[in-house]
Amino acid sequence: MKFEAFKDFKHWKPHYPKKVKRIDSVSGIEETILQIKKPRVLKNIPLPKMEQDFHKGFLCWVYSCMSTEALITYKVVNEVRNIHLYDLMWIVNCSAKDIECLFVNKIGYKAEDKDQALQFQKVATICF
Repeated sequence: MKFEAFKDFKHWKPHYPKKVKRIDSVSGIEETILQIKKPRVLKNIPLPKMEQDFHKGFLCWVYSCMSTEALITYKVVNEVRNIHLYDLMWIVNCSAKDIECLFVNKIGYKAEDKDQALQFQKVATICF
Protein backbone atom coordinates (compact mmCIF):
# COMPACT_ATOMS: atom_id res chain seq x y z
CA MET A 1 0.00 0.00 0.00
CA LYS A 2 2.90 2.34 0.68
CA PHE A 3 4.24 1.73 -2.82
CA GLU A 4 0.84 2.48 -4.38
CA ALA A 5 0.44 5.66 -2.29
CA PHE A 6 3.91 6.76 -3.39
CA LYS A 7 2.94 6.24 -7.05
CA ASP A 8 -0.44 8.06 -6.70
CA PHE A 9 -2.42 4.79 -6.69
CA LYS A 10 -1.75 3.56 -10.25
CA HIS A 11 -3.05 0.00 -9.84
CA TRP A 12 -5.10 0.20 -6.69
CA LYS A 13 -7.55 2.91 -5.66
CA PRO A 14 -8.63 3.18 -2.02
CA HIS A 15 -12.32 3.59 -1.25
CA TYR A 16 -13.03 7.14 -0.18
CA PRO A 17 -16.53 7.70 1.16
CA LYS A 18 -18.67 10.28 -0.63
CA LYS A 19 -20.16 12.87 1.71
CA VAL A 20 -23.85 13.49 1.10
CA LYS A 21 -25.65 16.24 3.02
CA ARG A 22 -29.29 15.66 3.75
CA ILE A 23 -31.72 17.98 5.52
CA ASP A 24 -34.39 16.40 7.67
CA SER A 25 -37.75 17.80 6.52
CA VAL A 26 -39.34 17.60 9.98
CA SER A 27 -36.63 18.97 12.24
CA GLY A 28 -34.62 20.95 9.66
CA ILE A 29 -31.33 19.51 10.95
CA GLU A 30 -28.61 18.96 8.35
CA GLU A 31 -27.07 15.47 8.39
CA THR A 32 -23.88 14.32 6.70
CA ILE A 33 -24.03 10.74 5.43
CA LEU A 34 -21.03 8.82 4.13
CA GLN A 35 -21.74 6.61 1.11
CA ILE A 36 -19.13 3.99 0.15
CA LYS A 37 -19.18 2.11 -3.17
CA LYS A 38 -19.16 -1.65 -2.93
CA PRO A 39 -15.77 -3.16 -3.77
CA ARG A 40 -15.35 -5.00 -7.07
CA VAL A 41 -14.86 -8.71 -6.46
CA LEU A 42 -14.54 -11.85 -8.54
CA LYS A 43 -17.83 -13.65 -8.98
CA ASN A 44 -16.35 -16.75 -10.63
CA ILE A 45 -13.08 -18.50 -9.92
CA PRO A 46 -10.83 -18.38 -13.01
CA LEU A 47 -10.09 -21.99 -13.89
CA PRO A 48 -7.34 -22.92 -16.34
CA LYS A 49 -7.84 -25.55 -19.02
CA MET A 50 -6.88 -28.97 -17.70
CA GLU A 51 -5.29 -31.82 -19.56
CA GLN A 52 -8.05 -34.32 -20.28
CA ASP A 53 -8.09 -38.13 -20.39
CA PHE A 54 -5.13 -38.73 -18.10
CA HIS A 55 -7.09 -41.66 -16.61
CA LYS A 56 -5.84 -43.96 -19.38
CA GLY A 57 -2.23 -43.90 -18.16
CA PHE A 58 -2.86 -42.81 -14.56
CA LEU A 59 -0.14 -43.84 -12.11
CA CYS A 60 -0.84 -41.92 -8.87
CA TRP A 61 -1.60 -38.55 -7.34
CA VAL A 62 0.04 -37.12 -4.24
CA TYR A 63 0.01 -33.95 -2.18
CA SER A 64 3.34 -32.12 -1.99
CA CYS A 65 3.87 -30.05 1.15
CA MET A 66 6.95 -28.38 -0.31
CA SER A 67 5.03 -26.73 -3.15
CA THR A 68 1.54 -26.96 -1.54
CA GLU A 69 0.04 -28.57 -4.61
CA ALA A 70 -1.39 -31.88 -5.73
CA LEU A 71 0.63 -33.70 -8.35
CA ILE A 72 -1.06 -36.10 -10.78
CA THR A 73 1.37 -38.48 -12.49
CA TYR A 74 0.38 -40.40 -15.62
CA LYS A 75 2.06 -42.16 -18.52
CA VAL A 76 1.62 -41.31 -22.19
CA VAL A 77 3.26 -43.71 -24.65
CA ASN A 78 6.88 -43.81 -23.32
CA GLU A 79 6.76 -40.55 -21.36
CA VAL A 80 5.77 -39.90 -17.73
CA ARG A 81 3.97 -36.57 -17.34
CA ASN A 82 2.80 -34.54 -14.36
CA ILE A 83 -0.15 -32.22 -13.84
CA HIS A 84 0.32 -29.65 -11.09
CA LEU A 85 -2.90 -28.69 -9.28
CA TYR A 86 -2.10 -25.46 -7.44
CA ASP A 87 -5.71 -24.93 -6.42
CA LEU A 88 -8.13 -27.67 -5.43
CA MET A 89 -10.95 -26.14 -7.48
CA TRP A 90 -9.05 -26.97 -10.67
CA ILE A 91 -10.30 -30.54 -10.26
CA VAL A 92 -13.72 -29.28 -11.35
CA ASN A 93 -12.35 -28.80 -14.89
CA CYS A 94 -11.40 -32.47 -15.32
CA SER A 95 -13.45 -34.83 -17.46
CA ALA A 96 -15.94 -37.24 -15.87
CA LYS A 97 -13.64 -40.27 -16.35
CA ASP A 98 -10.70 -38.37 -14.84
CA ILE A 99 -12.75 -37.37 -11.80
CA GLU A 100 -13.86 -41.00 -11.40
CA CYS A 101 -10.20 -42.03 -11.55
CA LEU A 102 -9.27 -39.51 -8.83
CA PHE A 103 -12.23 -40.68 -6.73
CA VAL A 104 -11.29 -44.38 -6.95
CA ASN A 105 -7.55 -43.82 -6.43
CA LYS A 106 -7.17 -41.92 -3.18
CA ILE A 107 -4.57 -39.16 -2.85
CA GLY A 108 -1.22 -39.96 -1.24
CA TYR A 109 0.10 -37.70 1.53
CA LYS A 110 2.29 -37.52 4.61
CA ALA A 111 0.64 -37.64 8.03
CA GLU A 112 1.34 -33.97 8.77
CA ASP A 113 -0.30 -32.91 5.46
CA LYS A 114 -3.49 -34.89 5.96
CA ASP A 115 -5.90 -31.94 6.31
CA GLN A 116 -4.70 -30.15 3.21
CA ALA A 117 -4.51 -33.31 1.08
CA LEU A 118 -7.98 -34.46 2.05
CA GLN A 119 -9.40 -31.17 0.79
CA PHE A 120 -8.28 -32.16 -2.71
CA GLN A 121 -9.83 -35.60 -2.19
CA LYS A 122 -13.12 -34.04 -0.96
CA VAL A 123 -13.45 -31.95 -4.14
CA ALA A 124 -12.92 -35.08 -6.26
CA THR A 125 -15.52 -36.91 -4.16
CA ILE A 126 -18.07 -34.10 -4.50
CA CYS A 127 -17.51 -33.86 -8.26
CA PHE A 128 -17.91 -37.62 -8.62
